[in-house]
Amino acid sequence: MFGSPVGAEPGEPAVTFRALDADGGILAERGPELVRYAASTIKLGVAVAALLAADRGELDLSETVVSRHRFPSAIPGAGDFGFTPDEIDAGFPADGAPVTLGECLARMIEVSSNEGTNLLVRRLGLPAVAEAFAVTGARTARMTRLIGDYAARDAGETHEASASDLAAVMRAIVAGDALSAESAALLAAHLARQRFPVIADGLDECDDWGSKSGWVTGIRHDVAWFRHRGQQRPSVLAVCTAGLETSAALETIRAVGSAVEHRILRASRDAGTLLGSGR
Repeated sequence: MFGSPVGAEPGEPAVTFRALDADGGILAERGPELVRYAASTIKLGVAVAALLAADRGELDLSETVVSRHRFPSAIPGAGDFGFTPDEIDAGFPADGAPVTLGECLARMIEVSSNEGTNLLVRRLGLPAVAEAFAVTGARTARMTRLIGDYAARDAGETHEASASDLAAVMRAIVAGDALSAESAALLAAHLARQRFPVIADGLDECDDWGSKSGWVTGIRHDVAWFRHRGQQRPSVLAVCTAGLETSAALETIRAVGSAVEHRILRASRDAGTLLGSGR
């Protein structure tokens, strides 16, 4: 809908996105099916998997597990792996301390805790994450290894998603299509406390928002829900970038967010559905 098809050559700059209106219809998109390394946006699938299990009574968020900062690789003989200093959750409980699954969930979303993510995945199993993506309509998203398991990465295991996948997961969360009302509200609240927003920084008039960002060298993504005054249901935007320098990637994501917001506001004012529009 915006621009021409996006190439998928490795290393080429690429920006893909999908914007969904409050009813879940596609508002705008560009290359939404292009699959990229997902970075920490993959944690949305882990969150949905955990809350699906909680809704079924298979998991209690008050359940405690033993905190750890190192994890066994999925590759035999590779040993344990840890995280580089900039990837460590400094606020996570010390090794051996008890931590609840609810704390793992909160820190995974709000501060992108790798430790919290891996503890949840070890409790749930990777098939549960695959089920979460299937339930939310994320057809090409997949998580086949723990965060930071580079031996598994080198063996071909990965985290992948497209802008279409990320938008589908976020839409399912805020629309209540996958989770109970209580679980959906809990996850939306964690997303609203995320400390690394990007799309939201480009929005001028939204009343509230929540998001999950992710990045590694050469990759920067964000997926957000956001609501304007008079909107009962939020809109959703997922933007994925590759091959851009960090500041350029961030500004590009903000610019896409701003353009989508202006389109939503213009349509709302034309329809007289935005409070304060005078209609």
